[in-house]
Amino acid sequence: MPAKITKDVLESYLNCKYKGHLKLTGQQGTKSDYETLLIEMRAKVRLAAIDKILASRPVEEIPRNIPLTTSALKQGASFLLDATLDDDLVSITFVGLKKVDGPSKLGDFHYIPMIFHEGQKVRKEQKFLLELYGLLLSHLQGHMPVQGIIWHGKECKATRVRLNADLRRTERLFRDLKEICSAASPPKLILNDHCQVCEFRQRCHAQALQEDNLSLLRGLGEKEIKTYGKRGIVTLSQLAQTYRPRRKGKSAEVKDRHSHPLKALAIRDQKIYVFGNPQLPKSSVNVYFDIEGITEEGFVYLIGMIVVENESEKRYSFWADSEEQEGLIFDQFLTTISRYEMFTLFCYGGYERAFLQRMKSLSEKKELVDRLLKAMVHTLSLLYSNIYFPTYSNGLKGVGSYLGCSWSEQDASGIQSIVWRMKWEATLDDRWKQNLTTYNLEDCAALKRVTEFITGIPSTMDSSGKTPTAGHLPISQISELPSPFSRHDYGTPSFANADFQEINKCSYFDYQRDKVYLRTNKLLKRLCFKKKKQKKHLKAKEYTALSSTMCLHCGSSELDTVSKYKYRRVTLDLKVTAGGVRRIVSGAEANKYRCAKCSETFFPEQYTHMPRYGHSLKSWAIYEHVAHRTSFENIEESFRELFKLPVCFRHIQVFKAIMSGYYKATYDAILKKLISGKILLADETAVRVKKIGKGYVWVFTNLEEVIYIFKPTREWSFLHSTFKEFSGVLISDFYAAYDSLDCPQQKCLIHLIRDLNNDLISNPFDAEFKSLTSDFGQLLRSIIDTVDRYGLKCRHLMKHQKDVDKFIQSLSASSFSSEPAQTAQKRIIRYKDKLFTFLKSDGVPWNNNNAENAVKQFAHYRTIMDGKMTETGLNDYLVLQSIYQTCKRKGIGFLNLLLSQEVDLDKYSQNRPGVSRQAGIATLQPERAFFEKKLRKKHPTIDSQTSSQD
Repeated sequence: MPAKITKDVLESYLNCKYKGHLKLTGQQGTKSDYETLLIEMRAKVRLAAIDKILASRPVEEIPRNIPLTTSALKQGASFLLDATLDDDLVSITFVGLKKVDGPSKLGDFHYIPMIFHEGQKVRKEQKFLLELYGLLLSHLQGHMPVQGIIWHGKECKATRVRLNADLRRTERLFRDLKEICSAASPPKLILNDHCQVCEFRQRCHAQALQEDNLSLLRGLGEKEIKTYGKRGIVTLSQLAQTYRPRRKGKSAEVKDRHSHPLKALAIRDQKIYVFGNPQLPKSSVNVYFDIEGITEEGFVYLIGMIVVENESEKRYSFWADSEEQEGLIFDQFLTTISRYEMFTLFCYGGYERAFLQRMKSLSEKKELVDRLLKAMVHTLSLLYSNIYFPTYSNGLKGVGSYLGCSWSEQDASGIQSIVWRMKWEATLDDRWKQNLTTYNLEDCAALKRVTEFITGIPSTMDSSGKTPTAGHLPISQISELPSPFSRHDYGTPSFANADFQEINKCSYFDYQRDKVYLRTNKLLKRLCFKKKKQKKHLKAKEYTALSSTMCLHCGSSELDTVSKYKYRRVTLDLKVTAGGVRRIVSGAEANKYRCAKCSETFFPEQYTHMPRYGHSLKSWAIYEHVAHRTSFENIEESFRELFKLPVCFRHIQVFKAIMSGYYKATYDAILKKLISGKILLADETAVRVKKIGKGYVWVFTNLEEVIYIFKPTREWSFLHSTFKEFSGVLISDFYAAYDSLDCPQQKCLIHLIRDLNNDLISNPFDAEFKSLTSDFGQLLRSIIDTVDRYGLKCRHLMKHQKDVDKFIQSLSASSFSSEPAQTAQKRIIRYKDKLFTFLKSDGVPWNNNNAENAVKQFAHYRTIMDGKMTETGLNDYLVLQSIYQTCKRKGIGFLNLLLSQEVDLDKYSQNRPGVSRQAGIATLQPERAFFEKKLRKKHPTIDSQTSSQD
């Protein structure tokens, strides 16, 4: 006969499924002092609550210790105490029921459940327990209670809480318990925070050690453990194998991010792993600070600290008998620490900082408290991100014990300190007070040991950067781990020997080819001689004479020539026609003038503004780079091989900045059209940028226009300022950033289908999830068939709205036990108003593949340039890429647009010129002249040439 679910089993299952199983099988463990204390405190709350209830009604009117049945409830007593519900599944004693008004099958009244809780605060566990009792009660009275009562705290306060009307969670819990009752094997053991007070803690910990259980790592939650389990990782040894150090040359690992695989590796290797060079602030006075308090009651009763000054150590303890003395001991603490002008205050965790911030509002010495907060250092935060000890947790007890610290009491812990405090309050025995002060100072000593160990790590590093064993503790830098990547890393190696360094310089390919091999190879010798004879400066066939009739500075017409020789300058350009591309070298010559009035010298304005490279040449280079993703170095080679033009790749980088600035107005016009459009498709992708690291490129498009925007982070605040006037339909994936926009939205159904498919592959035997995805697939397929037949027209698509409403309604009423089905159910219900918006509007896509296609175009470029771009260079490229992708969607030739120098896409699409005008010496447009003049200051070699005399 299967065991029944009791109140003890129910409460145990809420804390831990495995503990619920052990209770179901009738097993008992050794209760901890803390758990015993909680039971005693709950018993006191129960007696006090019953006294209050009995004081409000005659004792004979309140039935006690009776079977809980419908007939017993129909008697209509004001209260029922210790009524037992017994059936085939459960045997639970309801500690209290209260009669309230409201229709039910009992009459015009029904009952709400009551529970007793020892804590001062009502938490979600007690609320959920009330919901479980309410569900069981609803089967008897035909009505689900909407409220419950919790008697709690030392004052035995009665608090009413509203119960959740959605019963799926509570029904699922009973269903899981029923499965555990009938299952032959227990649920998987997963250690959690309840283990430190559980009666089975020693048994479960021993079993976890034997299994090498993942849950031994504190901070690794049940959800993450299940994720690792899907990958076949079920032990710490397996998890340790998954750690991979980053490639050399890549940016440093993200700080403040804890790596569970690296922690598992430290445990497996029994070695301390250090990332980077952790450093703590140095001071002549170090204060190691720890407090003890009762979290439930929200007050601190003990402040301890160790002050180290010039290798001398002083210990202080400040004790409060009651909550009223908390301010007094804080003032004593401030008075003691104010003796030191400069100090560093070390703590372990955030409890101490929260205490100081709370006391700041109550203290008159706010400036001193501000000094404390400014001088405070969290040793744990450095441990969390930079140092990995071979311990299952980063708690002070675990790390301190590993470093040789010890505590007088074997069971010393934060939980046990609460027990000692409660015993002291009950007995006023100095033995418990002594235990607490000793434990507190031992915590301070452990903090001191851990902090000094971290401070000493840099001093243990030798000149090679490696960290040897420090005493008896093995320490290793992350950089010492063998790299899993076998690919050769290119770059300049560093040599410890200066002779090796010089020898290595002489081994490079170019050096040997041009300096060594040519002496014995005739072909290389001829090639080198030919290379030296190449012309560096091209000359024009004809030079246009330019002159000036007035001074550019004062406007005077009294001009003199500086010399009889004329200066010459050439413009290198291309002429692009329908039949091909050829080189053009245009020349101009001019005298240098001196004004007789102001004595300033100058050249003719047209000569001064004459560019080194023509617009057609720049357009062709940018076209190759943006449309064909050709690198600047390869474009330079093309210029040299095809046109014999000496164009440096660094000049091409400047071309990109010039063309980006020139077409910024086109970019802004595209963005404006997107904002005023009826639909907007959005997506984003990551990119690595120099000096920034990881950033994001956002893509916004419709059926014609495309815009790319770079942001250093994934913060979405810019969406509100950029698209605040957009009133159309936004089509996007399920990233929460897009939900913040106030406009109709259509979520990409392809994204949803991919996620459901991945979960379906990971859970092939989940019948509930299969049924859900099958129903959703059939619904969506019928809609897509209509789209394929009639297009995105709402008059044909609206007929499916009834099927959609029916599916959503059925899904909302369903209750699933499998996690994938529950996740899919929540997701579909949450976005039910955004999944089928396209049924109600014409021309609204049901996916954002247009945006994904635009992302893909950038991704091709990212594969060759990731991590090599600067933020400025990337922004320039995105302007040009936006125009290129828009031209593709509009059927406009991107190269022809660049050659035309037209910035208005609509105007250009109406005229559609075939080829560019012939390149020559022409007056620059104002915008173009502005950007070229601006860049000429930084790059004078681009638009200037060494003057030559006739």
